[in-house]
Amino acid sequence: MPLKVIVGSATKDAARAQFYPSTSPKRVTRIEAWNGSAWKLVQSFAPPMSLSIAPASAEGEVSSPFPATVDSNVIIATPAGGIGPFSYSWSVTGPIAVNNPTNAGCSFSATCNPGQTRSGTATCTATDSLGTVAVATAPVILRNNSEA
Repeated sequence: MPLKVIVGSATKDAARAQFYPSTSPKRVTRIEAWNGSAWKLVQSFAPPMSLSIAPASAEGEVSSPFPATVDSNVIIATPAGGIGPFSYSWSVTGPIAVNNPTNAGCSFSATCNPGQTRSGTATCTATDSLGTVAVATAPVILRNNSEA
């Protein structure tokens, strides 16, 4: 729905808006209107949101002749676009635990027997302050390199 702006007696569609609080222009990200009891969102100008993860995978290894907990490196989700603040939710497939599942940076762990590898796919869902969602995935590989 385009934003309608009335200038004099003419009504025009607006593709963007700027606010000049002093001498530097600021990007308007949302317009709200007071309905008598609460502010309601009228129009959002949020840029499209995407999510990247770096490094590209979470990996960890140990060399233990006994079952051992293997911890991965930390991978970090970075949103582009959207309007902060952002919230994060991590999940992973397989018998792997998620450490710090609501942080931008996350690691994973699992108990591996000697010679065992646990693998799965980590998924991060980031949500911006307007409720826009972006999702990214990364492989998780945890192994105990000791001979079985």
